[in-house]
Amino acid sequence: MTGAIKLWAAALIAALAITRADAADLTPVPEPLPPPAPLFYVHVGALGVFTLPDAQSTGGGFFNFLPVFGGEISNVAIRPNYTLGLELGYFLTPNIALALSAGVPPVAHLKATGLNLTNALGTNLLGSVRYGPAMLIAQYHFTNFGAFQPYLGVGAAYVLNFGNISDGILTNLAVDQNFGFVMQAGADWMLTQNWGVYVDVKKVIYSTDVSGDLLNAGIPIRTHVQLDPWAAGAGITFKY
Repeated sequence: MTGAIKLWAAALIAALAITRADAADLTPVPEPLPPPAPLFYVHVGALGVFTLPDAQSTGGGFFNFLPVFGGEISNVAIRPNYTLGLELGYFLTPNIALALSAGVPPVAHLKATGLNLTNALGTNLLGSVRYGPAMLIAQYHFTNFGAFQPYLGVGAAYVLNFGNISDGILTNLAVDQNFGFVMQAGADWMLTQNWGVYVDVKKVIYSTDVSGDLLNAGIPIRTHVQLDPWAAGAGITFKY
């Protein structure tokens, strides 16, 4: 009798142990928490600045008429500039960020496209300027597409003048600093939680005043020029 009781007791203990093990296996495993939203991001990469040919004038021309030699300047062209771009952003919310965008200041060469005195003067270069735009942009980042994270932005730009270069037919060249308006569209493609690549396009609505003296002749020329360049960049993004 005693042996039968011990056998039943051992069987009961084994059944309870198995039941507890099965119950433990049925306990749901909590899913891992999603990674926290980033607080800031950094973009570093190549940047190109492009102005449309013969589209940099207001009121009919950059310099409509030269008062000597019968020369005429119908417009001005600026060749594309390439430099290193940098953008720093801070996330106010997971979707809204404030960004400061800038770049290593390139040199822009201003050339007259309709000057009929180019052969006589030996050049159609008006002058050059080293410039650097600083942009403050409010952005909305879309976060519902996984690793692909596009964004849109609008803001203000201020174009700094780091040096006028009188290397053309205008001496005492002066290009004024001025404010502008910027619109932005781009996208990050995150390769890891923190690292990825980006592409970015900005349209800057910008105009300024340019002045100088013609050919050391003491003839002052001043005009208002409409630039409205495109800025396109691509490079590496880091979010943390």
